[in-house]
Amino acid sequence: MKKAKDKKENKYGKYFGRKWGPAIIAVLRLIVGAVFLFSGFTKGIDPWGSVYKFDEYLNSFGFYDYDGLLLFMAFSVSAVEFVLGMFMLLGIYRRFTPVAMLLMMAVMLPLTLYIAITNDVADCGCFGDAVTISNWGTFWKNVALTLALTYLLLFNKHVKNIYGFAVQWIVAFISFAYILSVAWIGYSYQPLLDFRPFPVGTVISPDAAYHEGNSENFMFVYEKNGISQEFTIDSLPDETWTFVDRIPIPQVSKAATDPAIYRPITVMDIDHEIADGAIIDDGEQLLLLFPSLSDVVIPFTYLINETCDFCHSHGIDVVGLTSNGKAEIDEWNDLSMADYPMYVMDDSELKMLARGNPAAVFLRNGKIEWKRTMQSIPVDNIDNVDSLDQLVGDTTPRHVLYTMTAIYLAAMLLVLIINRTHIVVKFSLRRVRKNRKKQVNLQQESEE
Repeated sequence: MKKAKDKKENKYGKYFGRKWGPAIIAVLRLIVGAVFLFSGFTKGIDPWGSVYKFDEYLNSFGFYDYDGLLLFMAFSVSAVEFVLGMFMLLGIYRRFTPVAMLLMMAVMLPLTLYIAITNDVADCGCFGDAVTISNWGTFWKNVALTLALTYLLLFNKHVKNIYGFAVQWIVAFISFAYILSVAWIGYSYQPLLDFRPFPVGTVISPDAAYHEGNSENFMFVYEKNGISQEFTIDSLPDETWTFVDRIPIPQVSKAATDPAIYRPITVMDIDHEIADGAIIDDGEQLLLLFPSLSDVVIPFTYLINETCDFCHSHGIDVVGLTSNGKAEIDEWNDLSMADYPMYVMDDSELKMLARGNPAAVFLRNGKIEWKRTMQSIPVDNIDNVDSLDQLVGDTTPRHVLYTMTAIYLAAMLLVLIINRTHIVVKFSLRRVRKNRKKQVNLQQESEE
């Protein structure tokens, strides 16, 4: 008996001992698992954002035009991080999980150190647009995770898991199915949660629409080689600088007195002159967003033109927005036979407005009513509806996420109940036998 106790004591060696070892492991499982789970979820909820971020990483190393690889990375990295995070939280595959996580850290740790030193990428994108961390903050976060995982690699197997070994593959399958479904909807439609500056309900307008003095009332923040600098509208830098944000100069305006959420945007004509406020006005408008005209699949021109014809017949203005130059715009107009005006926006701001290439944003009196990728708009039904709202159907994706998450958690709970019911039954039977034996002993003692 003493030998078994000594063996249990030595499970953790001199690392906190039998008393504190299990508690330390539980806390580290919770922290590391939650970080990986949250990181995978925020990447999965917005796969377009992950594509853009991975593209920045590859470009910093001189690699370009890997669109297929970027999409694969966006789905696979989010799924692997989410599932490994769930494994760690639940204690599943106690030996495999720390090893797999450390292999990821073996890649991410030197990569984030390089990014922190060179500042080639503005932020790591570890948690998508939900939480932004500085490059050095990201590196030290990965250092802390690596240390925690090293401890778990040695001792994680000594603390039992929640699910039995026989059903762990089912938990893995359910978790993969959940996060991949979330990512597929985010890619095909729009992210089910919008962490960007232009959520549904935001009132957008060119700077002139709601602010006297137009863009003179803003300072524009651009970044180059890790250095941020503010510019006025008359002194914007060349295209080697990256747009970061716009800072309003305090003033009395309609935006300051209206309860709606206002987010002005900078729209330019093909010659890069600031366009007037008539681009976004009262009434209904459909904004067609083209982050990269050269990457738009040709069959989309039919979808776009059919949608535009429907809008024009119902009094809905159509405006195209892109970050490309005049040559690409002229080529697109010739190729697609576009009958809508095309304007220019900053690339990063365009991608924040909506995800997809192309994407559609529907405005009513300047207010964002819904967003969609063009591929998700069922134009085959366009003759059977009276409005764009009827065409796109459900415009409350958050409800879809709630439903999917409830189904996922219910499935996880069901597996747990089925897997552990025999333990509850066995424990109950043992208690019954023990009580009966106790009653028999008491009866025998009373007879004596």
